[in-house]
This record gives sequence, structure tokens and C-alpha cells, in this order.
Amino acid sequence: MAEEIDVSFVMTVYNKEYYLPSVMTALLAQTGLKNPEYIFVDDVSSDNSIDIIRKMTEGIKNVTIVTNPYNRGISARINQGIALAKGKWTRMLDSDDIFPLDSTEKMLKVADETGAEMIYGCFTKTGKEPQELENCRLEDFDYQYFPNALNAVLNGRFTRMGQLIKTKVLQQAKGADERAFIQDESIPLRAAIYADGIVKMTANVVLVPKEIGNFSGNKIQLDHDRFMAYYWTLKEHAELPEEARQRMYLRAVSAYWKFTKKICQFPFCSSAFVRYLGCKVLHSKPDMKFLDRMYAEFAALPDIRRIKA
Repeated sequence: MAEEIDVSFVMTVYNKEYYLPSVMTALLAQTGLKNPEYIFVDDVSSDNSIDIIRKMTEGIKNVTIVTNPYNRGISARINQGIALAKGKWTRMLDSDDIFPLDSTEKMLKVADETGAEMIYGCFTKTGKEPQELENCRLEDFDYQYFPNALNAVLNGRFTRMGQLIKTKVLQQAKGADERAFIQDESIPLRAAIYADGIVKMTANVVLVPKEIGNFSGNKIQLDHDRFMAYYWTLKEHAELPEEARQRMYLRAVSAYWKFTKKICQFPFCSSAFVRYLGCKVLHSKPDMKFLDRMYAEFAALPDIRRIKA
């Protein structure tokens, strides 16, 4: 009988050859695991990223390297990896995220203590070279358990990679929403619909080295992707509690309001501000016709990265 895989690590890869030696060193040295799995999904890197991964995983069992014929983007590639995961748990990372060596072990311990199916921590931008972060461990931390995962996600901050989520939950949620290029907002939202409990740890479970460049520089992209995550969840989950739908509506309108502030000369005189203020104060029910108009405006924006079909 084959030994059960305890954790599937799913990494998206795109031109991160500088970071990967340190990222892989920390990943492959995660403590306390019995039979981990490693899934690497490449989005047509043009550097030596995949060669580095192949070399560093020689002789290691349960390794899958997925190459692709064309570039599609982060959400699409993380979903490829999630679909292949066989572990009880899945932990996702970008190819420039460095995990403290004992972070997965301690996240699993918290999951065992609470029964939560989603375990989140914090991340920190260290400003350090990746080589300086290879041997870090977690400092002392606290955590808070929330029995209602969706309510917690809608009233807190549960974004970025590095989270540990039950694989069955991720696969039931179908991973990230591919109508948003960046997965940060959609994965916790979609998974929380199906999860039994969530934990937020105070520990920095992801260490971000000195950054050369990332998508967060395009703030309108972030507004677009945040809006899309909530818009499509509202469209497709009419069965959710009204309070949850009101919070999603507020977040969608908030994303549109943040976008308006970037492009409008007098944003506080705009209908977007009036709508946002009304949602914030009155806890408005979702106005789907208004959201459809917002959607059309976002969908028409140039210079937005979108998943290629």
C-alpha cells in the first residue's frame, strides 16, 4: 500500500532563477513531514528556472515538473498544480517565496489542534538577499481560530501565497478564479465557501526577499483582480448568506472606488464614492445591475493582464 502524501507543495514558476536556489533549499528542508509531494508548474520561463529545479530535485521522490507550450499567467498555472495534488494538505508558493524551515510543520500542528481546514499566517518583505533567508525558523506566535471561514475571510485579510489548505477544499473550490490574473484574493474567498474553519497565525510563514519586480506595481491590475474575485463569486453563489453577500458587494464596490480614485480628477464627487459610502454605512444588498456596469468598465480596460484562453 502506497504511503499517504501528507503535504503537496505547488509552486508556480516564471523566470526566477536568481531566487530559486534559496527557495528550493528552504522548501526541500521543511521539517516534520513524512511523505511530501512537490509540483512545479512552469509558465514558459525563458531563463534557467526549470534547469535549477530539475537539478535540485534529482533523487527526490514525488516530484512533478509541468512545462507548458505558452504563457497563461499565475491563476491558470496554480490551478494546474492544485488539480494534480494528491496530498491531504496543499501549500502553495511563488518561486520567490521562502518558507521558514519549520513553518509547514507548525502549521500542520495548528491544524491538528483546531480542526481548521485553512491555515494562514503572515508574510514580511525582508529586503534581504534570498541567501540570507534559507535557514530561518518561526519565532514564537499566537493564532486565532474562526469556525466560520467565509465570514473570517470577508472581515479580515487572508491573502498571498504560503497558506496551507485541505486539498479536498481547494479542489472543490476549483482553485483560483482564472478571470482574475493574480490569485491572491480569489483563492481564500473561493476556498472559504467550502472550508470547515480557518486559522490566522501571527507568524511570518512566508519571507519575501529583496524584490526585483512584481505585478503589485500595477495598482489598477490589483483593483481589477480584486473586483473580479468578488463579482464572479456573487454571480455564481446566490445561495450564500445575505450577510456574506453584502460584505462581498462592499469589497467589489471598494475595489471600484479605489480604481476611480486613480483615474478621476475629482473622485469624491463621483457616483463611485456615493455608492461606496452607501455600502459602508447602510450595508446595502448587492445591486447586480450596478456591478454589471462596473464589470463592463473593468473588462474594457487596456494594459490589464488577463488569462489567455
